[in-house]
Amino acid sequence: MQRVAIEAVARESGKHGKLSALRRQGFIPAVVYGRGMTPQSVAVAVRAFERIRRTTGESAIVDLQFEGGKAMTTVVHEYQMNPIRDTYTHVDFLSISLDEPLTSRIPVRPIGTAIGLKEGGVLEHSLYELEVEALPLDIPDYLEVDVSDLGLKHSIHVADLKLGDKVKVLTNATATVFSVVAPAIEEAPPAPEEGVAVEGAVPPVGTAPAAGTAPAAGTAPAAGTAPAAAPAEGAAKTPSKK
Repeated sequence: MQRVAIEAVARESGKHGKLSALRRQGFIPAVVYGRGMTPQSVAVAVRAFERIRRTTGESAIVDLQFEGGKAMTTVVHEYQMNPIRDTYTHVDFLSISLDEPLTSRIPVRPIGTAIGLKEGGVLEHSLYELEVEALPLDIPDYLEVDVSDLGLKHSIHVADLKLGDKVKVLTNATATVFSVVAPAIEEAPPAPEEGVAVEGAVPPVGTAPAAGTAPAAGTAPAAGTAPAAAPAEGAAKTPSKK
C-alpha cells in the first residue's frame, strides 16, 4: 500500500450547524477510531483529501499529522458524499499498526491479449477485487494478471493467482477471475413451412389466392385468373332490402 501524509486538526464534536460551518471553511469533518482507543473527532482539508484519493485510489496508508508533531497512522475506512454536489461530507479513519495484519481489498487488472480472442472468443472479467490480509506495507496497490495464454473456453481462478508468501488471499479459491467464452449467437425465428399461410400476410401481386379461398374484399382478381362465375340462367335473385 502507498503511504501518504495529510494535515489534520482536532475538533470538538458539534451539532449540524458547526459541521456545516466547518465545511464552508474548506474542511471535511472526520472521526478516527480503532481498537483500544476512544474515537477522536478531527477535520482534514478538502483539497488535500481529494488529492490523495486521486493519486492513491481506494486503499492507502494515511498518516494524519497534527500540530505539535503528533501523528496517527490510519486507513480510510469509509466516507460519505453529497450526491448532488459530489463533494465529501464525512470521513471515517481507522487507526492501524504497521506491525499487525490488515484486511483490505485490492483491484484486479488484466494485462496482455488472450489467445482465445483470435479464435473468436470474448474475454470475461468476473472478479474485479480481491480480499487479502497482510501487514499494511506488504499489501499491493493492485494485482495485474497476465491473460495472454488464456484460450477459448479456459479460465483463471483465484487459486491460480500468485501474490507471494507475505499476502494471504481470503477470497474463495474457486472463484473465476477471467475466462474466454464463445460469443453469444442470437437464434433466428423459425421460417414458416412451405405452403402454410401466415396469418395477416398479403399474397404478392400477381399471384392467385390459395385454392378454395376468395380474394380479399375490395381487391380485383389476380391477373390471368377468371372472375367469379355468374349466376346460372333462371336462378332466383336475392331480393334487396329497401
